[in-house]
Amino acid sequence: MSHPRHNLPLSAGEFVRFVGRERDIIDLSRILGTARMVTLTGTGGIGKTRLALHLAERVLRRFPDGVRFIDLSEAATHRQVLAAVAVGLQAVEDDSRTPLEAVITALRTQDLLLLLDTCEHAVESMAELCREILRHCPRVRILATSRQPLHIPEENIWRVPPLSLPARPTPTDPNAADPAPLPRRYESVRLFVTRAHAARSGGFEMTRENSGYIAEICRILDGVPLAIELAAARVRVLSVQQILHRLDDRFRLLTSDGSEDLPPRQRTLRAVLEWSHDLLTEPEQLLLHRLSVFTTWCLESAEEVCSGDGVDPADILPLHFSLLDKSLVVMDAEVNGTAHYRLTETVRAYAAERLAAGGGEEERWERYLRHLVHWLEARAADVGKPMPWGERLGLVRFMDHHRENHTRVVEWAVAHGRVEDALRVCVALRPYWTVRDLSAEGSRVLERVLETDPDGQPPVLRTRALALQAELRLELDSAPRVFALARSALEAARACREPGAAASALTALAELALRTGSTDEAYEHAEQAWRWARRANDPVTDAALLTVRALLCRRRGEADRAVEHLELAITAAEELGDRWTVARGLHGLGSIAAERGEAVRARALLSDALEVFTELGAAPATARCARELGRLHLAEGETLEAQEPLTTCLLVSFASGQRIAVARALEALADLALAEGEAERAGALAGVASDLRTSLGRPSAETVRLRSVVERQVGASAAADSWNAWRHLPLEQVRDRALAFPRSGGPSSLTPREREVAELAETGLSNREIAERLIISQATAARHIANIFRKLSISSRTQLTGWTSAED
Repeated sequence: MSHPRHNLPLSAGEFVRFVGRERDIIDLSRILGTARMVTLTGTGGIGKTRLALHLAERVLRRFPDGVRFIDLSEAATHRQVLAAVAVGLQAVEDDSRTPLEAVITALRTQDLLLLLDTCEHAVESMAELCREILRHCPRVRILATSRQPLHIPEENIWRVPPLSLPARPTPTDPNAADPAPLPRRYESVRLFVTRAHAARSGGFEMTRENSGYIAEICRILDGVPLAIELAAARVRVLSVQQILHRLDDRFRLLTSDGSEDLPPRQRTLRAVLEWSHDLLTEPEQLLLHRLSVFTTWCLESAEEVCSGDGVDPADILPLHFSLLDKSLVVMDAEVNGTAHYRLTETVRAYAAERLAAGGGEEERWERYLRHLVHWLEARAADVGKPMPWGERLGLVRFMDHHRENHTRVVEWAVAHGRVEDALRVCVALRPYWTVRDLSAEGSRVLERVLETDPDGQPPVLRTRALALQAELRLELDSAPRVFALARSALEAARACREPGAAASALTALAELALRTGSTDEAYEHAEQAWRWARRANDPVTDAALLTVRALLCRRRGEADRAVEHLELAITAAEELGDRWTVARGLHGLGSIAAERGEAVRARALLSDALEVFTELGAAPATARCARELGRLHLAEGETLEAQEPLTTCLLVSFASGQRIAVARALEALADLALAEGEAERAGALAGVASDLRTSLGRPSAETVRLRSVVERQVGASAAADSWNAWRHLPLEQVRDRALAFPRSGGPSSLTPREREVAELAETGLSNREIAERLIISQATAARHIANIFRKLSISSRTQLTGWTSAED
């Protein structure tokens, strides 16, 4: 009697219901063509078993003796491992043969795939068994699933990734004003919709109204299939909005209702995590709990914050690697040559719960708070000293990566009465918030701290924080509100004789006065600020003050003095290695040169500034500078040359999510359309810009001017039609249409380097990969891509297909 070809536990319709992983199955099928052993590893619920089953079904025909599936979830000892495998293979054990010999005998002549599922309970025993099988059974291939690798020489480790996720923010977020295509292409979203449709008897559909909620559920659950399936099952009784709002209590929400054919360890999200947690040693458990205070971390931070009380500092490294091996810690990113790690949101929530239950939560957060305060204050002091630009840039990117950590620590400090430390964190973040233009985010965090126990805050520290709040709100609040904040900070600074805060507050007052047209008042504030600043030795305030004094001089018609102030700022910044401040000064000088009609000099200065802003990824500064450079080209009648910077302006503004910046970019592109003789196109662009401004309560004479020009050129009726033509399109479509310029040259217009870049981009390489291949900077690669888009009149990489070979 012959055995069946396989014993795979696939329920009816299983293949139809399997969602995603298409690329994984194709790649793994190829690997199994040559590899003797492949181990699928990953966190609990990531879908290792289901992927293995479908992979086995796909390659079944390759193996004359079929596939044998062995469930090892109950095997915790060496004897239990051998017994489970022997039973699964129907291996005969007798007095003359050990269980291992019986298994080897059963497999020795077989040409089959052995699927060993859930090996993590007895890793050493499984490793020994697999070594023996590979040694003595030459035609057997092994496919294993485990939450950690078995670490044997012939093992090929495949870490099963989460299902693909929509990027945050989702274009179809329900709070967004503009609709966008539904996120159907993401595996996680497809899985949720498929399972939800099966769960709700009346059917379930993803709509434009609920798609943003679905995407956010999938993001919060990190693309983990089991968690997504459990969440989707709740649509029987809850809307997707309700499911999203209840995910803070995910361990109660995400439970099976018993209708699914799941093993006990997978019937609740908590059970999945407890299964993994129980396999850890006590030091591993302690470290995992403590790591929950981080959003992301590097090894040095873990050693500083998580050691002690059962975890020896010298053991952090091996324990950390063990948690990584067991798929509880995951690689995050490499920043400045330093590897960073993270916990998925669900694992972090579980670990935080265990940390609180163990009574060590407050101690770990306090240690992290102290560590962060000292680190941030040291970095804030460093930026006021000479430092190579590469190090400054690296520091900004490091801070970018830790942004969420900073916010979480401040929130914890405020909630637990550590207000002074929270203020110290905020004040130390001032240089970073300034460079990154994080006014809204920084002021929200700082406002909560300032409102908490104001009488108990150290006067000097509170004064600095008040001055910082005035700086941050300058771009966000009405003039009376900013004036009140700055005056309050100034009074406090005078009371405790804090020169830095006084100079900062007076600088804010001077800039505010300039905006309201009070030139004399602005001059008085600026002079007072300068007197205080000379005592403060604060490069951040000095740079801001010199910029304000330059603006003041320009307003008063004193261009030469404005140039002197900007050059002074540039000289001071160059001594520090601060190219960010240098670029701001160059931008100002370029603007003055443009006003004087010195077009060549203005283009050179603005281009140099734009290169630094682009390298730094400073979105607002990049957009402003690129827009000004584009308008300069327009003023010189250089419409073709204006396309590149105005393209950059719109793309950067769109990516930043700042709608007012998008409106300004569209207005500049409308002027370009007018210069190219496309009045109706200009009307369409200006119509969208006008709507954006109306939605923000920020009307402008610019849109009125554009409407008037379009009406003069094509008449009132045609102008009205063009004005409304794009207003109801999603912003993504507006962006693409705005950048679809009249064809200017085609492939023949590309330079040799641009053609080289285009060919690499057509193969799917990112800007970073192109830069590495051609040994150029990433910013240079980005500029080449922008040039290519402009010259080929395209707006996405997918449109490159066929272009580079069009003339071959």
